[in-house]
Amino acid sequence: MQITVRLYFITIMLLSLNGCSAILGYQEGLDHYEQQLNSRDCNYESIDEQIKSDPLLWNLNGGALARQCGDYQKSIEYFDIAEAIFKQQELALAISSAGHSIGSIFINNNINEYQGENYEKIMMNVYKGLNFMSLQDFDNARVEFNRVLDRQRRAAEFFEKEIAEAYHVYNRSQYMQDIRQPIAANQQIQTYRGDIAPEQVYPNFINPFATYISGLFFYLDNDYTKARDLFKQTARMLPKDNQVQQDLKLTEQSQLRKQHYVWLIYENGQGMIKRAFTYHFPSYLFTNNVVTTDISLPTIYKRTASYPYLLLNKQATTEMTSMDNIVQQEFNKKLPAIMTEAMLNMIAKSAIQYALEKNLEDYGGKWWGFLYQLATDTADVRQWRAMPKSLQVARTDLTDKPLTIYKPDGSVLTQIDSLQTDRDAIIYIKSNIVDHYTIHLIQKSTNNH
Repeated sequence: MQITVRLYFITIMLLSLNGCSAILGYQEGLDHYEQQLNSRDCNYESIDEQIKSDPLLWNLNGGALARQCGDYQKSIEYFDIAEAIFKQQELALAISSAGHSIGSIFINNNINEYQGENYEKIMMNVYKGLNFMSLQDFDNARVEFNRVLDRQRRAAEFFEKEIAEAYHVYNRSQYMQDIRQPIAANQQIQTYRGDIAPEQVYPNFINPFATYISGLFFYLDNDYTKARDLFKQTARMLPKDNQVQQDLKLTEQSQLRKQHYVWLIYENGQGMIKRAFTYHFPSYLFTNNVVTTDISLPTIYKRTASYPYLLLNKQATTEMTSMDNIVQQEFNKKLPAIMTEAMLNMIAKSAIQYALEKNLEDYGGKWWGFLYQLATDTADVRQWRAMPKSLQVARTDLTDKPLTIYKPDGSVLTQIDSLQTDRDAIIYIKSNIVDHYTIHLIQKSTNNH
């Protein structure tokens, strides 16, 4: 009885302290945010309110929204806070353990603050670097792209440590022996994967686009030696990518050239999204006193592209990196640890249901346990929803004629005539869905040296 009461009050306390989102998940809030992002609704009140409950996730979201709205300084401010949180998480993992609270076992992982993904850290620094470039602050942009490269270098090592720590935390749990029986007894859980196999696997969790865009920054900043090295690294990852090969050749003749160029960077479509999969176990696996025994797991699935490509004058963009592949690769690697935690969660909830029925039978204990199961059975589907489906690139000569960007059907998306012809430039277009797009123009001022 004492154990039952203790568990009961711990559960009630955790539920009351962490609010509805921790119980029911963040799906509704994330869906609303994505609509805001697509429509460029620059009202940050809902973002700032959500930051109070989950600071990392919503500072990332705020940074992406502010960038969509062209408010580069505000975007940097959001991302700075997110980066500070990432650093705290990495320090905690390096010192001891990034293990989750007991609440993730008795409720679900939504009760913990969002931990983020490696690809999100890298793209955060990419966007910060691009923001600084748009603000003509190439010195700070250089700092950010160096951080991108450092994160890329450490990605594999950190990621493997993170996975190993997750296994360590859950393998020492008292419930591990109990987990084996329901797994062995259930074929559906045996075959569950929750993922989609990536079409291409990039080495060591590296994002080729992040390496490439870093090289392009150094090229525009006249550091041709570093640009050459980064284009070579990208070419080794993408040996069949003609655009990278052509840009690598540019670095060999850069100091003698008179021709300048404009690059079109195109973020295409909506990246992969997490949803919840719930399976109802037969209660007899545990006890007849348990009404239902559920396990809730995240799955991922692909979403649609926007325009399949754009044309910069007559030059069509080609895909350099599939963010879907990167998301799949990291999700697949984490999936065993995710499943382990979900099984622990299921065992703990079943134990609570059993204890409530056994000790509070006269007070409807079985049905209180049933309601508790329903209220907390939610997979953690949080993610940074600003990721594109893919990243594409095209390049053409920069002349005194207007640049026209066409849709695949030949109609004009936009025309640009504000670029100077005496230095290189980037046109950065993000289009999540058809007929919705944002344009960022980047060209280094002659006052920057």
